[in-house]
Amino acid sequence: MRGFSLANSIDDQDSHFKHQLRMGEWDIYCAICGAPFSSRVDIDPEGTEGNRYRYEILKNSSLKWLDEVRALGINADSPATDKSYLTGLGRYSGMGCIDAATGNDPNLVMERPDLEPQEEINLVAYQDYNDEEAPHVFPFHSICYEEILLRCLWKVSRQLQREVLFKAFEAFHDEGYVRLNVDYGAPDPPEEQYWEATKGEEVLMVNPVKIPELDAQLSQIAKFRGKGNESMAKAWPPRQDIFSRLPIELRLEIFRALPAGSILSVKAASAVMHATPLTARLWRQKLECEVPWLWEIADYNVFQSQAAESRASELLLNIDHKSRYTSENDDYVFGLANRRRIWGVCEQIRSKYLELLEGASVLDR
Repeated sequence: MRGFSLANSIDDQDSHFKHQLRMGEWDIYCAICGAPFSSRVDIDPEGTEGNRYRYEILKNSSLKWLDEVRALGINADSPATDKSYLTGLGRYSGMGCIDAATGNDPNLVMERPDLEPQEEINLVAYQDYNDEEAPHVFPFHSICYEEILLRCLWKVSRQLQREVLFKAFEAFHDEGYVRLNVDYGAPDPPEEQYWEATKGEEVLMVNPVKIPELDAQLSQIAKFRGKGNESMAKAWPPRQDIFSRLPIELRLEIFRALPAGSILSVKAASAVMHATPLTARLWRQKLECEVPWLWEIADYNVFQSQAAESRASELLLNIDHKSRYTSENDDYVFGLANRRRIWGVCEQIRSKYLELLEGASVLDR
């Protein structure tokens, strides 16, 4: 029995597969995460078939994020210094093309002034099989670009030069027509003519931004908001412990030597260390070095109380295990594992972007 889709009925799914089998049809994949541009994927209710995703794993997941496509392109005729354009939302229309809203980007509006912002324009993704010199765009899921890649790039600069970013994509496009030539991490998304579902690789389908399990843990930290000053006042001066004998300089050195999760554990266990201030700069450096893809944690005051520190330490001490995909079992948070995998791709793109940016700066001197 054919598996069924979370987004469509069995009849719709069969129709989709018949359509794919027409001569000349093929899938293309997100330049950033490598996943398909369709929420219509093969699901096995029983979870026994090797070439289907397990319903039990994906039953509570919304796959709609896979349908929302945007693209980065170049208008060579634009008089602007930066000739790049970013489309509005669109969808994969088949034959290696996307249909995307024109939006308000002046470089794209200039190319098709006859279209309203909400009207769609058909664009060739990656490369035109019939004309390798024809203009093309690099497609990606909206959230992969807006929520993950841009955050990764903003770590080094808030001034994004999109034409340089396009060239970075181009640099990874030295072979293949359906995705970039980068390391997409584990599990490696398929790059065949059609997307191939594989039991055990459901992580590729899970939303990497909206992660209920993470939200639940963060809400446990948030519930201590506003209680820190009250608890500090009751406990002042802090109860003496082994750290009381150390000068504050040595306590700060301990913080510098420990990973973020261990810092929180020590603070949660010791009233003296809890009262020892940690600079915002050092804490930010710890998070950016260890979990740059866990941007939500930076928005929480995890030092407001020892109870909050204890909760936050549980999250950070387990984060490496819970955010790492393994084919051996399902003992990880699927959304976190997918986000961490995608962040690794973004770091590769960022490195190439910075390399090209530096090269452009040298030429401008």
